[in-house]
Amino acid sequence: MMNRKMPFYILKILSDRIENISRSYNINADTNNELEYSLGEIKKDLEKMINLIPRLKDSEDLLMQTFQSLEKELDVIYDDHRQPNETSRKLNTIRQILQETNIKISDCLSKEEKAPILPRQQQTHLDIQMPKMSNNWLNLHIEESILDSPMMSNLQLSCDIPSINLMLCLLTFAVFPEKQLIKKKPLIYWWIGEGFITKSINKVAEEVGEEIFMELINKGFIQPSRKTPKNPIIHGCTVHPWIHRMLVSMAREANYFDLDTTGKVTNSYHNSRRFILDEMSSTSDDRPKGELLAIINVREKYPSFSEDFFSKTEKIKVFQLGRWQSSPRHHIEIEVGKFLDKLKKQKQLKYLSLRGISRITTLPFSIVGCQNLEILDLRACHNLETLPFDIGSIKKLTHFDVSECYLLENLPKGLEKLSSLEVLKGFVVDHWRKNSCIVSDLSQLEKLRKLSINVGMVSKVLEETTFDIKKKKKKRSPKDNNDKEATLRKIRAHAQVIRAAYLFAAAGKDLRIKNLRILTITWQMSSKSGDQRRKIFSSSANKEEEKEERSDPFAQILLPNLEKLDLRCFPDKNLPLWISPVNLGNLKRLYIRGGNVKILVPMSDKFKPWKVEILRLNYLKNFRFHDSFVLEKEFPHLLYFERINCNCIADGLYDKNIKWRLDDGWQTLKSTLRGNQPPS
Repeated sequence: MMNRKMPFYILKILSDRIENISRSYNINADTNNELEYSLGEIKKDLEKMINLIPRLKDSEDLLMQTFQSLEKELDVIYDDHRQPNETSRKLNTIRQILQETNIKISDCLSKEEKAPILPRQQQTHLDIQMPKMSNNWLNLHIEESILDSPMMSNLQLSCDIPSINLMLCLLTFAVFPEKQLIKKKPLIYWWIGEGFITKSINKVAEEVGEEIFMELINKGFIQPSRKTPKNPIIHGCTVHPWIHRMLVSMAREANYFDLDTTGKVTNSYHNSRRFILDEMSSTSDDRPKGELLAIINVREKYPSFSEDFFSKTEKIKVFQLGRWQSSPRHHIEIEVGKFLDKLKKQKQLKYLSLRGISRITTLPFSIVGCQNLEILDLRACHNLETLPFDIGSIKKLTHFDVSECYLLENLPKGLEKLSSLEVLKGFVVDHWRKNSCIVSDLSQLEKLRKLSINVGMVSKVLEETTFDIKKKKKKRSPKDNNDKEATLRKIRAHAQVIRAAYLFAAAGKDLRIKNLRILTITWQMSSKSGDQRRKIFSSSANKEEEKEERSDPFAQILLPNLEKLDLRCFPDKNLPLWISPVNLGNLKRLYIRGGNVKILVPMSDKFKPWKVEILRLNYLKNFRFHDSFVLEKEFPHLLYFERINCNCIADGLYDKNIKWRLDDGWQTLKSTLRGNQPPS
């Protein structure tokens, strides 16, 4: 059931939109009388709808979808105010939508009012302590009266919340514990799953979510979290205690979550359509499961569900069972077979997170039945070994994350059929199988923006291949042709893995994704040097191809829009030739972390300098700058530079660590690089 205050927030937002349109059209002019009349009628219809809302219990989806659609339409009208005729047509369409919605609301009311309305249960104050800073207030019972006072209501109304979407996203923070660091990505995925944010004309939904997140920061509702104070990248946030308590009060009154006055999940009543898993949560309650929209795991380490839980609800859009915390220390464990097999009934499911959950060895085939699934987050499921072979049939999938799933040896063939895929994390180049997806298949994913790849232990594959080749030479008379063909197939398969892994280091030939924005490649470290790997590789059947690529290393690269490149544990001492400002003209962030890279050399004067704004060089024990390398000349657009544990001088002793921002000044950086300043 919606709260009476919620409609007033919405009315204010939409009324502001109408006033903006009136001003933009100079509505007092005689030529705009028709527009003035239409806008006035829309406002009347809207006020009529607002007055009916508090009497509704089960029409939240209908109303929120209508309000969000109206907000978008009004924004389009405001942007196109130079076309009065088109505007009149759109205003008439809006009036028709409002009138139809009012009819639906009246129908809902007539049905709902036939049933008796049960009063909301009175809550009992739980003996749960607030954080230390508020203990004195709790003892005096003052804080509770403040939260429920008219002053708090006025504060809520005075908050600068310019859009409905922003308000809905803001209220999600009420469910998290005070002062906890909240990861940004799970939040945005939640917002997408519930439909609070959608893609716009020029931006995908995740980019819209990033903008919402930054707007909440800029308005002071949440506080940004960075890995270091100078690092410009924001990876999460916290909520100030007073803001959190205001959100709890708003969320309770709007029945957004079932919370008590301290923000704890309560079992005293069940009016929310969002089921929150707290410590020792029970799913055997009498809640009307058929109306659930979301299940969010906040603090339950061992979540379990009754066998009939999912048979009673088929409208769930968000199922975030995995962790939302920044730290991997938060342990979650489930018994897979008891409820994940039931997911095939969730036809409305858009976001599924099993992030960081233990004991999941196989993702059940039932996941393929979730045809509306857009986001599948399996990050850090360390026991995961296999995926459904038909995963390519989930056509609406936009985000697929299997990073840090270290037991996965390959991804199934058919992944390249996910034509809507925008984010793919954890692609594996390792043990080749007949039905494995390979690097060149990814070129079919035209919408792919983010990609992370794990290159397996190349030396191990090389050694296995060399052994097979030698064994083949010794075995002059095979007993039958089948054994011979099987051996040859194995050798060719290994050679393909070698080629894929080597080419990533040499020229990146197999990677041709024109819309790719972010690329992360991680190599498993090998005991063999790069020279040894090249020596073994050159003995293979691909020697001519290697020669061809080295003669023109830039010819095959198709990553024109890449903005971030993150190389981890790169195995050779020199960077690949394709990593240059010529090929990567739009690159803004360059990270080189771990591995054997020894030196950065200056580019030729005929090349333009890098456009990189953030450069991070970390854990490179043999690394140094070339004597003629001038950082300011090579990276003139640099805003942030980081060097951690580079150039091992002696056992455990490295060059001075640097965390520099542009406002520190180039001279400070130059002096530090020369060793004239103490370590940061």
